Amino acid sequence: MSRIAVTAFSGWNDAGEAASSAAQHLLSIWPARPAGSVDAEEYTDFLVNRPTVSVTEDGRRSIEWPDTRLWILSPPEGPEVVVVLGPEPSVRWKSFCDEVLEQLQLLNVTRVLSLGALLADAPHSRPLPVTDALELPPEKPLENREVYEGPIGIPTILARRLVEADIETRSIWVQVPHYVAQNASPKAALALLYRVQDHLPAEIAFGDLVEEAQSWERSVDELASTDEDVAEYVARLERAQDAAELPEASGDAIAREFEQFLRRRDED
Repeated sequence: MSRIAVTAFSGWNDAGEAASSAAQHLLSIWPARPAGSVDAEEYTDFLVNRPTVSVTEDGRRSIEWPDTRLWILSPPEGPEVVVVLGPEPSVRWKSFCDEVLEQLQLLNVTRVLSLGALLADAPHSRPLPVTDALELPPEKPLENREVYEGPIGIPTILARRLVEADIETRSIWVQVPHYVAQNASPKAALALLYRVQDHLPAEIAFGDLVEEAQSWERSVDELASTDEDVAEYVARLERAQDAAELPEASGDAIAREFEQFLRRRDED
C-alpha cells in the first residue's frame, strides 16, 4: 500500500515554527509509530542544534539527539501518512536528502507534501497567504508561475531530489508576518494544515489550534494598539493586500456572485 508523506524542518525554513507545529499536530491527532530516523551525527552542528537532557519517569537521565525522525500515522480513512520531522541539517545536504529519500522509498511513499514558512510583509489580521505548488522536473520550464531567485533551504533541495526519483511532490509554504516572528504562530500552522487537508482524504481534527490562532491574533492586535508605528504599518499592509485582491473581485469572483444571485432569484 502506498503512503503520503508530510515533511517539515525546523530552522530557517520554519518561520513562526509554523511548519514543524503543523507536523507535530498531525502526530498528536492520529496513532503514530516510529518508522526510521536520520542520525544527526553526520549532518548537524551541535553548537547550533544542541542535544538536550531530560529525566525519565524512573529517574534516569536521558539524552535526546536532534535526529530527523520518521513516523507512520494511521488516520481513520485513506492511506497511511509518513511524517518526517527534524532540524535543517548543517552540512552534507545532498547525502542527507539521499538518506531521507531511501527511507521514504522503503516505506512506499508515492506522494510528498513539503511544508515551509517564510517571513513576509503579511498582515496578521488577514488570512495568511499560502502557496501550494507542484514541484516540476528541472528540465521543465516554469509557466505562469512566480519565480523565486535567492537563498534556499533543505525543503527545496529535498523536493528536487524527490522529483528526480519520480515521487510527486508539492511544496506548501505560508507567509508569516515578520514583525511578530519571534514567537510561534499557530495561525500560520493552521493555514498550512488547511491546505494539507486538501490533499488528504482523512479529516484533520484541528482541536484547540483554532482557538490558539484566534488568541494569537488578538494578542498581536493588542500589541499593535499600544504602538502607533506598528499600527500604521499593519494598516499599510492591510491596504496593500486588499488592493492586490481587487482584480479577482472584478473578474471570476463577480461572475460567481452573479451566478449565485440568479440561482437565488430562480428559487424565489
